[in-house]
Amino acid sequence: MPLKKAAESSLGPPRNKTPQWLQRILVGAGLLVVGKWAASLSSSGWMSDSTLDHVKDSVGGQSSDPYLSTLTEPWSKITPSKEIEYHDCFGDFQCARLDVPMDWNNTEPGDPRVGLAVIKIAARVPVTDSRYGGLLWVQIGGPGSSGVDFIIKHGKTYQMIVDSDVDPSLDDIDIHISPKYYDILGMDPRGVNNTTPRYSCFPTAASRDIWSLQSGAQGISGSSDDAFNNIFERTKALSEGCSKRVAGGENVEDKLAYHMNTTPVVADMVEVLERHGQWREKQALASIGQSSGHYATAAKARTKWQKGKEKLLYWGLSYGTVLGANFATMQPHRIERAVIDGVADAEDFARGEWFTNLQDTDKIIPKVCEYCDRAGPDKCDLYTEGGGQAISDKLEDTVNSLYENPIGVPATGSMAPDLITYSDIMSAIRPALYEPIGYFPDLARMLNDLSKGNGTSLAMAKQASQRVSTPSEECLDAPPYAPGCRTPGPETQLAILCTDGDFRTHGMSKADYGAYADELRRQSRWLGESWAHIRMQCVGYDVRPKWRVPGPFTGQTANPMLILGNTHDPVTPIRNAHTMASRWPGSVVLTSDSEGHCMFSSPNLCMARYIRKYFQTGGTPPKGTVCEANERPFIGVTKPPEEGEEALLERLRSDARRYFE
Repeated sequence: MPLKKAAESSLGPPRNKTPQWLQRILVGAGLLVVGKWAASLSSSGWMSDSTLDHVKDSVGGQSSDPYLSTLTEPWSKITPSKEIEYHDCFGDFQCARLDVPMDWNNTEPGDPRVGLAVIKIAARVPVTDSRYGGLLWVQIGGPGSSGVDFIIKHGKTYQMIVDSDVDPSLDDIDIHISPKYYDILGMDPRGVNNTTPRYSCFPTAASRDIWSLQSGAQGISGSSDDAFNNIFERTKALSEGCSKRVAGGENVEDKLAYHMNTTPVVADMVEVLERHGQWREKQALASIGQSSGHYATAAKARTKWQKGKEKLLYWGLSYGTVLGANFATMQPHRIERAVIDGVADAEDFARGEWFTNLQDTDKIIPKVCEYCDRAGPDKCDLYTEGGGQAISDKLEDTVNSLYENPIGVPATGSMAPDLITYSDIMSAIRPALYEPIGYFPDLARMLNDLSKGNGTSLAMAKQASQRVSTPSEECLDAPPYAPGCRTPGPETQLAILCTDGDFRTHGMSKADYGAYADELRRQSRWLGESWAHIRMQCVGYDVRPKWRVPGPFTGQTANPMLILGNTHDPVTPIRNAHTMASRWPGSVVLTSDSEGHCMFSSPNLCMARYIRKYFQTGGTPPKGTVCEANERPFIGVTKPPEEGEEALLERLRSDARRYFE
């Protein structure tokens, strides 16, 4: 609702009603953009449209049908094993499924197991090469987002940053330089995507689609007098239904809910590290064979499996920073290098409160409106004379006008009729705050059209991405909740975050919840309502994890961590980075002077240089270092690359436009 009405209201927050059309465009991997990714998970594909396109472009001979899962094919042919066995997949990637206990504290034979889906980009040198740097684990957020999906889209950018910029094929290099080259790994956590068993609270994918369509049509809290009551009861019904199914214990898939929180995922990570060490040693021995001499002896020593002591090289984003904090608490001696990017307060997360995320959110739109003013009308459709404040006022007035006056859009020869509402535009603003460079130009065009009473551009965006689930023949004939036909959705996120929290939300009254939501609205006009839904999901969720480390999240790691933050981040303010650093002695905060969520939302070569140095040498930047971004929304490149960095800048610019897709 408009700002004044929102401030006066005591209504509770929405179930994050990012409409299905927008979810399909914006597949979220940032920290808990609640439900943003959910509808992108097609009934058989469990991937975003952009990932599908990426795979189609890079893998010859793959099916181009978006409803025939490109990702399912390799995984269904890989049997989970207790040792890592990598198989070629998706062109130049390698996939594995690792068999681990569902309950790490009960590993008797016959107990339920989990098949972890792991994907890797191989290092540019063999493991026997002295320049092999090890395995860098990259973990995206959500929770509930796919690490496999993320590595397919962005893994090569990470490799480009952390690897030495010296071509490994060159022989005549400075003998004092010791470049390193890394494997890049991602994993689908428990219950997510291609890791099995999958967690689901809906009997079929179609039933989830119907639920999502109903939710989208209902709008966000505050968009009508009845919205909050309906949203609260619908969300509670979903959570209670999930809980009852888990309590019934009808099958192994439902028992997974007791083991989806972050603590057992840390144990999964340790197992992956150990088994990769085992794989590394086997690869080296197979390569060296019966060779002897100094080179063979040195290679065997470097690649030897350090049983129980394998170290972690890590880059965690958003919720991945919570996972990183849990790992550093439980396994501090294993931290070799750890970059924590877009920091969530792990203590606040474990309390299930979500009070420390929105402190900088509403600073972003004024900044972006300043860039719009500097860029002028040729680059920013929302431009109006009077400076950044005038543009900000135009944006606000346009959004508010839709509360009372939705815009009907008549059908055309290629588009069905539609209705553009206040809920639609508020949902469109959220991803623009996460990725201003990628989404604000389109948002500005839509807002300018809306200011003139024209909703066509927003309607076209909605309809271009709307799809209907098409289950396979097998799943059409399968009974409800059939394991092979389960598809993950927003309840995967619910199962993780509600069992990570301290459970005070369960049974929360509607009145108490309204007061909580009001506080978040005071923190942020633009994200307060949707952010409050994170906690609402847990009101009816009565599942207690079997193993949970509640904190405190602090300690002394074997090596210092490098902690990244943006000056204007919508959901992980820079103060969280400093809070994290204060809990981990020796850690250093590196700041990007930019808008958006996590480092990659704005191309920043200065940040990339420091991160490369950290992974190459362990060196950290001077305390208080702030890096200027190379590109600004609307304006374009404001800081040209240094010689030799042109390719990396273009890669970063490309990723900034599709990072959380």
